[in-house]
Amino acid sequence: MDQTKMRILSAAAKLFDVHGYKGTSVRQIASVAQVNSALISYHFEGKQGVLETLIASYFETLFRLLEELENEQDNIPAYQRLEQVVQLYLQFQCEHAPITRLIHRELSVESMLAREVMTLYMSRWKHGLSRVIEGGVVSGEFLPVSIDRTVLAMTSQMIYPFLQPQMVRQVYDLEPSSEEFVQWLQTSIMCYLRGSLLPA
Repeated sequence: MDQTKMRILSAAAKLFDVHGYKGTSVRQIASVAQVNSALISYHFEGKQGVLETLIASYFETLFRLLEELENEQDNIPAYQRLEQVVQLYLQFQCEHAPITRLIHRELSVESMLAREVMTLYMSRWKHGLSRVIEGGVVSGEFLPVSIDRTVLAMTSQMIYPFLQPQMVRQVYDLEPSSEEFVQWLQTSIMCYLRGSLLPA
């Protein structure tokens, strides 16, 4: 991707995070990116195209990393595979916190974009987690749990702190953008999963 596109996307990501998608204008994006407004229409066909490109890039990068991890996970126990997958999801969200927050804010509003993101990407998010748990159930390493219920509980724990960082800071006195928090959250999630998935 050329430098102009990268500058536009970077500027948009910052502005969307601060002002929201609706509260950000093409003129503001152009000003922060130091480009002519016409270039946003040329490269992305407008603000909506910028948002769609940010979302697509975010998820495609995440799923590429997930695929690379899965290719390295042969012959290791299901619980260890699941722990590595959870760590990847959490680390990625922390490293891309503004986009993570933006995406999940947009998903909370009924719209055509939200429906498309859920169909194209959130179903793959669910599948990436479900596949590991299902493999553990089939191999007998995990208890025969409801996979959908388990993934929903995991997803809630993984997404909430990055969607509501101010709440986490003010109410729980934790810093969701820190490496220490990611490790703490991963430990908490794996503790829940150990109790849910592993035989006593």
